Amino acid sequence: MEGTKTCLRNVRARQLAAVVVMMSGGALMAGCSKPIDEKLVTGGTDEELIASVAAIAPRMTEREREALQWAVSDLDRSAIHAAYPNGSPRQIIRGEVKEVLATYPEQINLWKQQVERDAPVRDELVKVVAEEGRFSLEKNFFGLQPTIRTVVTNGSALPISQLAWRASLYLGDSADPVAQSVLDNDYRKQGGLSPGDVYNVTLTVGFVRGDESWSTLEIQNAPARRVELEPVLSSILDFGNRPYLAEDSSQRIERAEAAIEAAKQYSDI
Repeated sequence: MEGTKTCLRNVRARQLAAVVVMMSGGALMAGCSKPIDEKLVTGGTDEELIASVAAIAPRMTEREREALQWAVSDLDRSAIHAAYPNGSPRQIIRGEVKEVLATYPEQINLWKQQVERDAPVRDELVKVVAEEGRFSLEKNFFGLQPTIRTVVTNGSALPISQLAWRASLYLGDSADPVAQSVLDNDYRKQGGLSPGDVYNVTLTVGFVRGDESWSTLEIQNAPARRVELEPVLSSILDFGNRPYLAEDSSQRIERAEAAIEAAKQYSDI
């Protein structure tokens, strides 16, 4: 199973799901047949499929539109046509509900077994920490450059060539971050981040112009700012540039469990 119903695989899938949302403001029209049972054009072009969804969605109920948006969230036109050739929204929704409820529980069990196998490595990787994080907005030729200075310690027994950090910026005592980014941190030029090593590290958010979501007026004028850095465990590479964890199965489990709950919610459509 490549994806789950919380991740979009490609641009066309996002466009199709977006059409369902945009059409939600239309008025319902009376008729003998229900719009949810009208056939879509899946065998033509992407534009023809989107147009056929746009013609039906305004006449569907809000819950039906939500279910269709969920059902197509990780499907492009070719996938829809292969599984539901010229099918109706109801057929697509029911098909995806059946698929999720039939296959996801077994996949979750496999991922849980993988999480158990990865536990010793994961326990080591979480010992890689970034402390004393300090956030600043530094001016350069292009404007403001968000910058994070921190002290990175490899408290694990594993040598590391590079990794990424999930950076979160908070204002005051708020528990909700106002900005988040994933930042690369490469130690190959320094000979690696060996067990016990401690480095003073400077991370820039964005490229030359900086990430503007980290330099809003709210952030610039905040009396207190704090930044937290969490290692992206699946990004941590050994000295051979191989990942210690091939994938983060725990996140896949969360997404799949959410998909199962959604499938149960729409199972009566």
